[in-house]
Amino acid sequence: MSAHAFPVINTVDDLLVHANEIEAEAAERYEDLAAQMEIHNNPAVAKLFKAMAIIEGKHVDHLAALSKGHALPALNPSDFTWPDLEAPESVPIGKGHYQMTEHDALALALECEQRALAFYSGIADRATDPATKKLASEFVEDERLHVDLVQKWIARLPPRKPRLPDLDEPVCQE
Repeated sequence: MSAHAFPVINTVDDLLVHANEIEAEAAERYEDLAAQMEIHNNPAVAKLFKAMAIIEGKHVDHLAALSKGHALPALNPSDFTWPDLEAPESVPIGKGHYQMTEHDALALALECEQRALAFYSGIADRATDPATKKLASEFVEDERLHVDLVQKWIARLPPRKPRLPDLDEPVCQE
């Protein structure tokens, strides 16, 4: 996490709108990365990013169900205050490259889940509204499960193969 302060979120509606944005951005970024990997004939990593997009999409659906009956504020992208430049669970632009391995992709996913965990922990720590604190704490537990899941996926991968040097350094296509 950067030195930026965590936003103060002290209503359930505000927390839900932030959580919806976090998950929707993550799903979209994974879809973009999957498409990028397909273009570069990297089907194993494309498949992994597609799976991550589906998982994040299910989180969007879950949050939509949680949000029923709430009057979520309409926020512009600039209204969100993230601890870093982008939503906590999004793979930062520029981190994807055509030589990515499954190890690389899961390492990025793990970083994203850890940032989301830290974000919700910060919200839970600062919230004074009991309902907001409770929901943020539930999101913290969800993110802990996600961190554990990605760590298990990493542990099941075959050993990392050495990468040959590339004279044409891989760069993000976004």
